[in-house]
Amino acid sequence: MPRFKETNPDQTVLLAVSFDRQILPGTFEHTLNYLVDHKLDLSVFHHKYRNEEGGRPAYDPALLFKTSRGSHCGARRRSMGSGNS
Repeated sequence: MPRFKETNPDQTVLLAVSFDRQILPGTFEHTLNYLVDHKLDLSVFHHKYRNEEGGRPAYDPALLFKTSRGSHCGARRRSMGSGNS
């Protein structure tokens, strides 16, 4: 089984932001977080990781997916709402 870096959604970073309290129910980010954590099976990516016996723990594919999709969709919503067509 691949080893991943441990993640803790209740951890604080840089500006003491708690992600569990920052992602509000009813928002796109909250929905994305729920779907990735509870509905998507990202184990299809696990065979790509070969760090079971050594090497540095990798970032969990779920975290990478949430980050990439969240930033992509956020940038898209901002550009669509800016009124610059």
